[in-house]
Amino acid sequence: MKFPFHLLRCAALVGAAALLLSGPALRADDDEGTTTSRIKFSDPSKPGTLAAALPWADIEISGYDGDEVVVTSTIAQKGHKEDRPDGLRRLDEEVSFELFEKNNTVSLRLSGENAWAAHGAEFKVQVPRNTALVLRTEAGGDMTILNINGDVDVSSANGPVTMHDLGGAVVVNTMNGEIDASFKTMPAKPLSFSSMNGEITVKLPADAKANLRLRSHNGAILTDFSENALKAKTENSVRHGSADTVEAPEAPEAPEAPEARAAASEAKRNAEKAVRDAMRDAQRAARDAQKAMMAGALGDMGPLPHFAIPAFGGKSIIGTLNGGGVDVQLATMNGTITLRQNK
Repeated sequence: MKFPFHLLRCAALVGAAALLLSGPALRADDDEGTTTSRIKFSDPSKPGTLAAALPWADIEISGYDGDEVVVTSTIAQKGHKEDRPDGLRRLDEEVSFELFEKNNTVSLRLSGENAWAAHGAEFKVQVPRNTALVLRTEAGGDMTILNINGDVDVSSANGPVTMHDLGGAVVVNTMNGEIDASFKTMPAKPLSFSSMNGEITVKLPADAKANLRLRSHNGAILTDFSENALKAKTENSVRHGSADTVEAPEAPEAPEAPEARAAASEAKRNAEKAVRDAMRDAQRAARDAQKAMMAGALGDMGPLPHFAIPAFGGKSIIGTLNGGGVDVQLATMNGTITLRQNK
């Protein structure tokens, strides 16, 4: 069985956490070539945080009723000594994973001379349901998050992000990949989903109260909420101030027909160039991040750059769901946006 999962967005905590451990993770190996490691939060009376930084791996995280963080992986934990049947001893450092805890944060990351050699590694992680997640992947992999009531913060470069039965604030930012999320109850905190290239599907309870902002440059915006429940209007978006500003432009006075055509043509060219520049800058930022990691900076890197969707061009829908409430934002450059009822 394949366990999809790639993780995390940690702060400077990940680099420093290895220096102070609250206790070692307990490991057990099985006959199927997987390693299982367990570790507890230093203060189980308070919700903890799982922070994971993986260059390329599939990862599945699910909430359960226990009090430990349980990690099962197809690669070994750091410190594992392999007994080879040929009697040979390995001199180079194989790729492995590290699991450690500090200040009620459990950190998961890869170790070894070439962490990118873990391409294809699989992780299955169980955490207490109220655990917050900070997940970061630099290259690719599938990510699945199930049954989590804590806040979730995801930065992903490539691969689908699937999230079901969530209950806290959610921020997902991916470069290339579909986002599929569902909520059995409406969180009391904001939700934000963005993908440069990928469809976004979000399912909210039928009685959810939300303030909506839905934007797609190349793709439809769809919903199965009734017109009575979802009151929406379309606005033309223009670049104005910050990347999150969307305003309806004032209608200009009508010029002569030739001048109008020339102005419209120039505006279209400028908008298309701005979109191309934004995508080029995002792709360059992704390449720079990957080069830095391959140069040995994986453990010291901060969060992935945010691939902002330009706040101009495309289609922008704003509205209220069941009278308004929590802020919910869905944005993609290339892909369809679908807002559904979670029936």
